[in-house]
Amino acid sequence: MRRRKVSLKGNGFVVRSKTQSEIKEIQSRLLQATVAFVFEHSAYYREHLSAAGVHPSDITSVDDLCKIPCTSKDDFSNRTNDFLCAAPEDIVDITTTSGTSGAPVMIKLTAQDMARLAHNEALAFEQVGVSAQDTVALAVTLDRCFMAGMAYFQGLSRLGAAAIRVGSGSPAMLLKMVERAQATVMMTVPSFLKRITAYAQANGVDLHKNAVRKIICIGEPIRERDFSLNPLCARLAKDWNADLYSTYGSTEIEGSFCECERGCGGHVQPGHMLAEIITPQGDPVAPGEIGELCVTPFGIRAMPVLRYRTGDYTFMNTQPCACGRVTPRIGPILGRRDQMLKIKGTTIFPGVIHHLIQRDPAIQAYVLIVESDDPLSDKLTLLVDAGRTEAVERLRESIRSEIKVTPEIKMVSAREIQELQTAGDYRKRRMFIDKRQLQ
Repeated sequence: MRRRKVSLKGNGFVVRSKTQSEIKEIQSRLLQATVAFVFEHSAYYREHLSAAGVHPSDITSVDDLCKIPCTSKDDFSNRTNDFLCAAPEDIVDITTTSGTSGAPVMIKLTAQDMARLAHNEALAFEQVGVSAQDTVALAVTLDRCFMAGMAYFQGLSRLGAAAIRVGSGSPAMLLKMVERAQATVMMTVPSFLKRITAYAQANGVDLHKNAVRKIICIGEPIRERDFSLNPLCARLAKDWNADLYSTYGSTEIEGSFCECERGCGGHVQPGHMLAEIITPQGDPVAPGEIGELCVTPFGIRAMPVLRYRTGDYTFMNTQPCACGRVTPRIGPILGRRDQMLKIKGTTIFPGVIHHLIQRDPAIQAYVLIVESDDPLSDKLTLLVDAGRTEAVERLRESIRSEIKVTPEIKMVSAREIQELQTAGDYRKRRMFIDKRQLQ
């Protein structure tokens, strides 16, 4: 039976029929409305903007965005309640941030915020070719106050696609449900997809025989800077005979950047947000230069933010995409500001080491642990489940040649790594454990 085709017109606007100048004009109006709204309803932004000498009447175009001071994660965490713009009776959902880089922050949503979130994700799924004819296995966290899992489910519902809320627990159950429901699309974290693949291969499951032909990946980068698949994901794409796509989101901005079928970066949904790449001082960088992703979402009613610094480093491509869209696209996430390491005078992001580990299929699981015994240099320890010492030596040499320093590498059991990855009140498995703040 063919399911009904659902129209995505409504919130936002159809960008394929708009020029860049038309999009700029619409976004300028949305920005004006957002600034006026937060100035009237948010205790934090009345103070924040007034202290900077900014009044809503000063913001007439997206060109005036630089007049607005940025909002940091610390601002949001320390004064969460002062961001609230909605009455208690208008709140319909309460979620939290993941807490991977600090204490989880509670975020409240109105019914309008929920509808906006669903529309954003429906547009994202549509970009990668998901339609009402698809059945999508959601192998992601769907409980524990996780906004993204809920957003994906509601986005699929709005699109008219069927969703299987299988979660991220058992590879065996996932594979069984994918087969029984004839899922055509799967959504998961690359490291979990690696576990599923290993389980299938160990148990004689032929992944080419299932119906999955698209896999949308969250939580971890899947591409190199040139947008080619990284070694792990290239291997997974071959194992599944499927196309892999990336989507990136942040709870605080209540939205995401998803690739289109061309796989050349996460498109900005211009009716939902405005994105910048900025320097540590908050100034914009040139297109293609690396900086911190900063986002101003439109249309949020409970807890809106302006120029929110995500802490994630990437770059932006402003050239029209081969898919026909003229919206800007963000590149792969290269690292987090709060995870930057200083080792013997060399500044690196953990993502470089993640990338090198992913090249070697012999390494099944790992954890990076950083400590700071010396104020001038961090200490990095890498725990791996490699099975053979040859893989450890191969990895040690690969890291030494790439970043000119060598962390301490220890071979431990898969159980030890799993216990470290899941210890504490975290929704996501941690591949990077930062103990510097505890010392």
